[in-house]
Amino acid sequence: MKWKILLLLSGVIVALTVVSCAPGIALPKYGVPMNIVEAGTVRDDLLENLADWVSRSSTPTVMLWYPSQDLFSDRGITRITATDKYIFLNNEIVGSYISSNSLEDAKRQISHRAKPTNNLSGNLRLRLVPKDLFGSEWDLVIGVDNEERVITAPNKGYVLVQFIKENKVYKVTNAELEVNWNHLSVPKNIRANQLKGYAFFKIINGETVAALVIEP
Repeated sequence: MKWKILLLLSGVIVALTVVSCAPGIALPKYGVPMNIVEAGTVRDDLLENLADWVSRSSTPTVMLWYPSQDLFSDRGITRITATDKYIFLNNEIVGSYISSNSLEDAKRQISHRAKPTNNLSGNLRLRLVPKDLFGSEWDLVIGVDNEERVITAPNKGYVLVQFIKENKVYKVTNAELEVNWNHLSVPKNIRANQLKGYAFFKIINGETVAALVIEP
């Protein structure tokens, strides 16, 4: 009887060792709390300067570039034109990048007003879950409190943004705002080569109070 138990335990240990050491085993990816800088719509050297500066920020911060007014509108920010150069931090305007001086002023505002990340977890949940052992397909999962399911700058709501990395800048490809987070269109069955970056944040009284990000 003892030898059967020892054999069984040996098999379990070997199996666990193989799984833990095997390259390419896909694990879930979890959103981390970050400040959200959003800018658009023009892309130029000043925007790229901002993106580089944000990427080196001592406070965890992500910058999302909106290349069109339609994407801003989808996200709930209206009256943006194709030539605007506004900068938002956590859903509030902090300046523009119409000139080097205005950009530096905006950077100072961002440095002063960025929140400690322990204030940004809130009650949100964001993760990418592999559908098989090697991560050939993934589901994006969002949640609020203990619920999960596979919204002018808005005064309240939930925002889900998808973005890609394009020459060192995170370019927004999809943005959606809903008062009820259950109504957000959450992508499923995402092929591994089609994974993007994802930002999920909550707005109350015109201010982002919680934000999670999975970078691409």
